[in-house]
Amino acid sequence: MARRRRLEYSDAIYHVIQRGNNKEYIFDTSEDKEYLIECLQRAVDVDGVEIFAYVVMSNHYHIALRSEQESLSKVMHRINTRYSVWYNRKRERSGHVFEGRYKATPVQDERYLLSLIRYIHRNPVRAKMCERVDVYRWSSDHFYRHHELDFVRIEMLLGILANNQKVALQEYNRLMEIVDEEQERQIKEANYLGSQAFAMVVEPRKAIPPRKSLDEILLNTGLSMEEFEQVKDKSRKRHLQGLKAAYALEASKQGYSMREIGSHIGLTDSAINKYFRSMKEGH
Repeated sequence: MARRRRLEYSDAIYHVIQRGNNKEYIFDTSEDKEYLIECLQRAVDVDGVEIFAYVVMSNHYHIALRSEQESLSKVMHRINTRYSVWYNRKRERSGHVFEGRYKATPVQDERYLLSLIRYIHRNPVRAKMCERVDVYRWSSDHFYRHHELDFVRIEMLLGILANNQKVALQEYNRLMEIVDEEQERQIKEANYLGSQAFAMVVEPRKAIPPRKSLDEILLNTGLSMEEFEQVKDKSRKRHLQGLKAAYALEASKQGYSMREIGSHIGLTDSAINKYFRSMKEGH
């Protein structure tokens, strides 16, 4: 099956996750992690990417970024290719280093960036690689904590937290101590980070075909007009039972409730339930 084309949105912030091929440990030394960080810095210098946070784990990395000059796919291709060439040369090997497809989750705006950056920086703590965010060397946490104005765009988040630099840094430290497992689970599983209105932009709903009327469903079971009238008149003739059961099953698939299904042909909810049980039992 062909992969669905990845959509990109101009001026959008993305949470990108890239894993090692077959979940291999491709960042198992300090040198590996540091070189990947160099690749991220080069993306800022060469492609004009804005990076708001990153963390390099043992077999994957996370970035919160925005790319206006180049498409996200080109930026990711250059980062991964540069690292892969270096990694393979260093180990005298060949072959894929990364999984073929990175995950990119669009982020609506700065409000949702707060929780995302906390999620990214707390990754090593969740993985039990360290006990505190600030002791992990291979994330952008230290840029924020020490107010280092380098290639990470720390001013956006700190500006959201407070106008005063000292207060903003205090708020940042407090933010990194918050543990919200439910929010972290949602970020991990999300296809987007934003409001329902934002969801309609990045995940437009497929048109849902109108469901058939209960009369249409009943007629489509194959009964004649005479039998149709008999069923509507609450006839209990034995040969109609199988047709009623088929009607009830299809109406249920179309989203009708048991009460709606039953009242349409003069049956109670419990009677419809019996039809479902009999079909499951093969009677």
